[in-house]
Amino acid sequence: FSAQIARCFNETCNDSNYLLLPFCKQFIYMDLSKPSSLMNWTYQSYLRLTERRTLHLAEEASNKRKWSFGEASDPVTEEKLKLIEKEMKEQETLIQGYHQENEKLYLQMKALQAQSKQNEEALFMENQRLLTELALTRDRLNMNSIQRTGARSIADQSFNIADLTSQVQAAQKKEERLLDEIHRLKQEKQALHVDLEMMRKERDLARVQAVCTSGDKGFELKMLQEKHREEVTELKKRLQWYAENQELLDKDAARLRAATAETHMLTEQVEKLKMEVSKRASEQQRKAKERAGEAKRIQDLERQLKQMEELLKRRHPNSLPALILAAASTGTEDNGLDVRPPTAPHSSQTAALLERRVHRLEAELEGHDEAAKRSLRAMEQEYHRIKLQYEQQISDLEQRLAEKNQNNQVISSELSASQTQGLKAEMEQVKKAYQKQESSLKAEVASLQEQLRQAQSLTQADKPARSPSRHQLHAEAAQATRIERLTQELSSKSRTIQELSRTVERLQRERRTMLSGPGFERATNEHKRHLGTVKEPKKPAAETFPPTQDEKDYHPGAFSGSHISEVQLENDSFRMRLEQLEIQKEQEKASLQAAVARAQSQLLRIQEQNAEQLASVKAEHHKEIERLLACHALEHSSSKVAELTSQVNTQEVMQHLQGQVKELQGAKDALAVSKIREETLQNQLSKLLEELKQAKESHSPELRHFTSLEQKIQSMELRYIQREKQLQQVIADTRRVVEQEQQGEVERWKRLAQGRAKELEVFRLELDSILDVLRELQRQGVVIPIPEHREVVEYKEFK
Repeated sequence: FSAQIARCFNETCNDSNYLLLPFCKQFIYMDLSKPSSLMNWTYQSYLRLTERRTLHLAEEASNKRKWSFGEASDPVTEEKLKLIEKEMKEQETLIQGYHQENEKLYLQMKALQAQSKQNEEALFMENQRLLTELALTRDRLNMNSIQRTGARSIADQSFNIADLTSQVQAAQKKEERLLDEIHRLKQEKQALHVDLEMMRKERDLARVQAVCTSGDKGFELKMLQEKHREEVTELKKRLQWYAENQELLDKDAARLRAATAETHMLTEQVEKLKMEVSKRASEQQRKAKERAGEAKRIQDLERQLKQMEELLKRRHPNSLPALILAAASTGTEDNGLDVRPPTAPHSSQTAALLERRVHRLEAELEGHDEAAKRSLRAMEQEYHRIKLQYEQQISDLEQRLAEKNQNNQVISSELSASQTQGLKAEMEQVKKAYQKQESSLKAEVASLQEQLRQAQSLTQADKPARSPSRHQLHAEAAQATRIERLTQELSSKSRTIQELSRTVERLQRERRTMLSGPGFERATNEHKRHLGTVKEPKKPAAETFPPTQDEKDYHPGAFSGSHISEVQLENDSFRMRLEQLEIQKEQEKASLQAAVARAQSQLLRIQEQNAEQLASVKAEHHKEIERLLACHALEHSSSKVAELTSQVNTQEVMQHLQGQVKELQGAKDALAVSKIREETLQNQLSKLLEELKQAKESHSPELRHFTSLEQKIQSMELRYIQREKQLQQVIADTRRVVEQEQQGEVERWKRLAQGRAKELEVFRLELDSILDVLRELQRQGVVIPIPEHREVVEYKEFK
């Protein structure tokens, strides 16, 4: 393209090719890094050039036509003809040159198209490679996030366990307190019941005494009515109790009747089965006897028939009956017909009977076979149904496990997001601390620069006189020592800057290799954006000083050297301070919890004391009431009335106890009768079960096969349940092991990532401060030596 540009500029000097000048200028200012723009330029330039050339040729032809044939009065001379021919030849050569140039441009356009295709293919391959790398990094980031969330979930679980244990302890204390209160209330209730009974007795005594003293019949009648009502209510209660017991007895009797009916039904079924079995056995024996007798009779008849045939053959060998018998015998042998001689009608009937029996037995056998096949098919269907059910259950369990894994992944992603927010907050805190340190370092550098400027001004001062004095010599020596000291300090600072730049370069390489995920890229972009906003006020100061000729690019490899002990020590001090603050926070939390527990215990103790005081006051009140009632009874009653009332009470109690004893005796007799009935029913049931077992043993092979298949199905179900339990246990064990491993791995990666992130943040801030210092030094004219063997790297790579 440079050769083409030179040729275009050379051709623009001629008058005939001035049309190429705008295209050459456009080509110069065009972005050659984009092949699509180059192709568009070539195509558009080719079209415009051809249009302008055609217009130029048309204008020249019209001008020449006007020039040659414009004046009709001029005679056509040989000079004019020669001039026209010369111009025509020049036009032809010009057209040929244009044609050749068009061909060259067409070939160049083809070459550019091929080159653009190659570039597109290369870009497509690069894009595919980058997509694969992006997918791999996303997978790694997902794995890291899953591991981090596992660790966070375990920490949350431990916190939840501690919280739940504290809640359980509080609930246990509350339960104990409530149990004590319930016990106390029960005691109070019993005491109140006793007091109520005593007050009722005292009321009755007072009423009796009032009746005796006053002699009022109306009041006595009221007393009798109330007593009658009380007796009626008591009798109603007893009647209700008897009715409830009768309902229970009726229910038991109904159950007993149902059990007896069931046992009778089972016994009838067993008897029917026994009768059927005995009938079948007798029929089989009778049939066997009949078959044996019929077989013997058939053999006898056949033997007699053969003997008679032999006698007839011997007596009349050529007679007509013998020939008929011979023909009949041969016909039956050839045609397979059942033809008997007319002398044996009974044998044909027996044969027909036997044939019918054979057909019937064959039909029964086929029926049994079909029944067995149906039962076998039913068992197969049951087996397939159970198998499908088990498979469906297994698929459901797998689906649940997959859903649970997805939920765990979602929870882990949420926890990772919260964790990143916490890390960002910590990063901001560390950033602020290091910004303060950066400002202090800048102030120190500014002071050093001021000292250096003063030293340079002193060195550039007026030269001493030809005969300097001793004072001037001492001043020059002091200045020289001061300059030497400042240069040494500057060299030491430059060495530290080189060491920091080398460590920053190493960390940049590690960041590119290890922390190339999208999450870290987002974090770095945010950090860069933040740094850009922080450093925006510094831009005008930098723009006020334009770059000089001796200004050079930033070389991160030009600084090599030492450690960053001061920053590390400060980082360690911050970390220790953070740990101390956390420990202090935990101690304060524990002290607050202890204070809360003490306050709760004190509150419970106060409540217990108040409850005890209230109970003691109530007891004293009841004692005082009892004392007053006793005094009143002693003052207003006689000893005889008290004795009579005590006798009446004792008689009532004895009557009540006798009634209870009678009721208990009746219940005991009924219980003995029910026990005897139960024993008899159990014996009958055991006998029926034994008979049923014997009947099952005497069943057909198909039923035995059916029962065996039922037992197999039950055993399969039991084995399946055991297998499910074992599978659940194995899944739980594996899940626990995997969670433990994930927890350890997540903790390790978390520590590593935190350390790396902190180091990167520290060195990024230090690098920015160092670069600001270097710019300031460069602006002031300080030239820093740069080794030639290091690579040149733009500062934009670190931005």
